[in-house]
Amino acid sequence: MTSKTPKFDQALDEYFSKLELDEKGGQWRVCRFSGEKFYVRLEDVEFYKKMRVPLPTLSPNERFRSKLAFFNSYQLFRGVSAFSGKRIVSAYPPGTKFKIFEHQAWFGDSWDPLEYGRNFVDDKSFFTQFADLQKQVPRPNLFTDTSNINSDYTNASTRLKNCFLAFDSLDGENLYYFTGGLNVRDCVDCDSMYEAEICYEAQKGTKLYKCFFCELSEGCIESYFLFDCRNCTKCFGGVNLRNKQYVFFNEQLTKEEYEKKIAKINLGDFEILKEYKNKFKELKKGAIHPSLHLKNAVNSIGETVENCRDCYFVYYIAECEQMAYSLGCLGYKDSYDVIGGTNGGKCYEVITVSTENIYNIKFSAFINDSTDLEYCDLLRNCHDCFGCIGLRNKSFCIFNKQYEESEYWSLVDDIKAKMLREGGYGEFFPPALMPVPYNASYASFYRGFDDLEIAKRYGYSIETIDVPSDDSEDMILPKDLPQDIKNVDDAILEKVIFDKENGKKFRITPYELSFYRTHNLPLPRQHPDLRIKRRTNFWYLKMQFNDLICPKCQKKVLSYFDPKGPETVYCIDCYHKEIV
Repeated sequence: MTSKTPKFDQALDEYFSKLELDEKGGQWRVCRFSGEKFYVRLEDVEFYKKMRVPLPTLSPNERFRSKLAFFNSYQLFRGVSAFSGKRIVSAYPPGTKFKIFEHQAWFGDSWDPLEYGRNFVDDKSFFTQFADLQKQVPRPNLFTDTSNINSDYTNASTRLKNCFLAFDSLDGENLYYFTGGLNVRDCVDCDSMYEAEICYEAQKGTKLYKCFFCELSEGCIESYFLFDCRNCTKCFGGVNLRNKQYVFFNEQLTKEEYEKKIAKINLGDFEILKEYKNKFKELKKGAIHPSLHLKNAVNSIGETVENCRDCYFVYYIAECEQMAYSLGCLGYKDSYDVIGGTNGGKCYEVITVSTENIYNIKFSAFINDSTDLEYCDLLRNCHDCFGCIGLRNKSFCIFNKQYEESEYWSLVDDIKAKMLREGGYGEFFPPALMPVPYNASYASFYRGFDDLEIAKRYGYSIETIDVPSDDSEDMILPKDLPQDIKNVDDAILEKVIFDKENGKKFRITPYELSFYRTHNLPLPRQHPDLRIKRRTNFWYLKMQFNDLICPKCQKKVLSYFDPKGPETVYCIDCYHKEIV
């Protein structure tokens, strides 16, 4: 088959011919940012050859950081549309250098991305020219679409109804301060939930109903303070429970005993709730953890992996094959270094969040229904484009300029060969091209990437974000809020709560006040941003798995957990034997 990029292919073949590999067929490398050593396996080398890319110069952790830093989902700001001049809610902080359109206009036909097209200039670097294009092409204020109903204050989410500050979610209704959901209804302050209804402060739950303060649990009903429990009903305080009912802090009670105990507990009182949260924290210290959370995962290493095959160092993926160094993917094959999305194949160094149906995409962000793209951002239904932003229904474009097919391939060949010679080809966009400040990005919310000084050292932008204050005089401090939800009247809806400890202000909405009253829960004292950050810090998102010794059978296993941590971690076989 005749190469469409002969100059680039010849240069890349020469590169691979000079690679010095060890006896295993891999190579140890040193990350150019962190200085840490990382190993490129034989399987990795074969993938890079197949994808026609050089070996990475960044460690898996730093490749992960670069994509997490490219997007802000969880913090929303007030802004002004460059399209209409109207005030809008935006994922870009005030003072951004980018043109921001309200998403309704951005997804519409009232502007043409090709109007911003320009020629590639040979004596300038590709990334310098791409940065100039970034400043000109409009970006949507929120990454969403018109499928959302009464859910203006949401981001990276579709098919939502009556939601507020809900992020990274699909098919949800009445979600408030919510991150990461699919088919979820009537949930507040939850994270990573699937097919759940009426839950509060629940994390990583599947098929939960009326569950409050529950973590890593599945198939549970009308329960409180559960950790790693399955198929439990009317339990209050439990770890590692299976198929139980009427358990109170891991003690089996009769129905009458349980109901009598529960009737005396008033979780609507803030101090009483805090007391039980502390008890739950102590109870969790006795939990037994599996070295990895794997379900129907064949020849795979990762954390929370379900129905997958041949996956390596992955987090929270399902229905995938031959994946590595990736997070939050569903239905991907033959792909490395991907964050988010559904139904993809042959992708490398891509962040998609909530998009779907992509194939042979490299070094790109927020691509939907597209194939054969490199170094592109915000493209929909496109194929064969290089270095483009915001295009829809296009092909054979470079820097948003249309070419004939033969012209396109000739120029792409020149650009890729030049980038490879100069060491600029083969990885995601560099820190200077991040559209949001690092301290407003995904990365800053996750434990393992939240050290701003380290990020700054690697070239990411840390900016002071000036947020307009709410000048309402009717302000109240958390310490002055009614302790018991029964003493909260509707006047709270008119007040601004000043989270003095974090320097942030917020309000209570009518829906959440009704939710707290219905389920006897006290008012929150902390700003929603901090509540989201506390939940995302539940995850330690680093591409690092450690050697541990199972205390039960003494077998050495790989685990997500720190060997110096306090958790009791069993190998998967011993865990399943113990937790029945």
